[in-house]
Amino acid sequence: MATFDQLSAEQRAIIELLLKQGQTYEALGKTLGISTARVRELARSALVTLSPVSASQVDEEWRGPIADYLLGQQSASESTSTRDHLRRSETARGWARSLLDSLDQFYDAGNLPTIPTGEAGAPPAPKRAKKEKAPTEAGASASDGDQAPRGELSPEARAIVLRRRIAGAAAFAVVALLAILVWPGGVLTGDDDDDNKADAKGKQAAAPRVIGQLALKPVEGAKGVGVAAIAQQGKKRQLIIQARLTPSRNREAYEVWLYNSDTDARSLGAQVTNQQGTYQGLAPLTSDFARFKFIEISREAVDENKGHSGRSVLRGRIEDFVAPPPPTAQGGPQPQP
Repeated sequence: MATFDQLSAEQRAIIELLLKQGQTYEALGKTLGISTARVRELARSALVTLSPVSASQVDEEWRGPIADYLLGQQSASESTSTRDHLRRSETARGWARSLLDSLDQFYDAGNLPTIPTGEAGAPPAPKRAKKEKAPTEAGASASDGDQAPRGELSPEARAIVLRRRIAGAAAFAVVALLAILVWPGGVLTGDDDDDNKADAKGKQAAAPRVIGQLALKPVEGAKGVGVAAIAQQGKKRQLIIQARLTPSRNREAYEVWLYNSDTDARSLGAQVTNQQGTYQGLAPLTSDFARFKFIEISREAVDENKGHSGRSVLRGRIEDFVAPPPPTAQGGPQPQP
């Protein structure tokens, strides 16, 4: 029997997001930039991994529905059907109880799935901790009603979300040049260095790959969170930025810098956020970017002044860029920044 910590980082994050945040497979797929089917596959396989011996004794056709039920992914009618099967099958109940023990930290009295007692002659279910004595008629899908987040995610789970979003942004942005940051102080599709102009004509461009990632942290009490990533396609390197910031005010924008100080900073461009405070874009990296110490985002007035305002919001040290994790044992890539 595996422990939760022995699951892959991606599986742990998915279980957290499903149970602590009450997300559906579909919503989580959009958040992470992967298909609903892939989210479902990872979640179900995680539960089998947590209790493989018990799972092997459950009818294969019922493992998926039971996993969905325990993760709050079924409609009311589907939940009723699953509970009926649990009532009939002692092995199914045993697996379900084992999983509830393994995932105990993510459940509270309001979202604990009910494991029914068996039919006449079946042994009674073991008693559980006090916090689980008053469950709702659980199993209903999170989509059956609006639900507030149930708890704070671990730093690892938050990182997985940001990395997944950046991975999708990197691949799409490098190919399609979408979500480009533009502002008179700097244009993120500006001139590239000579190396980036040297791609051979007529050859199909290589797929972009993320080669480094960096967390951007709040500066001097500012609010926000962000990730910078470097994506390489052939000889070209692009800096991808994604952040969640206080929504932009009228005549203000957030500007991205290669930064040493307020007087020694190179603008890569600026953009406003959307109404939710989402901010993203990309810029070509010249070969001398390493002479700067930081990647920074600042709040700037939209005017003709091209200098740094001194109102820094997020910052990350360039020397802290790290390579993304290697592929998982299952053959799929780890989530990128």
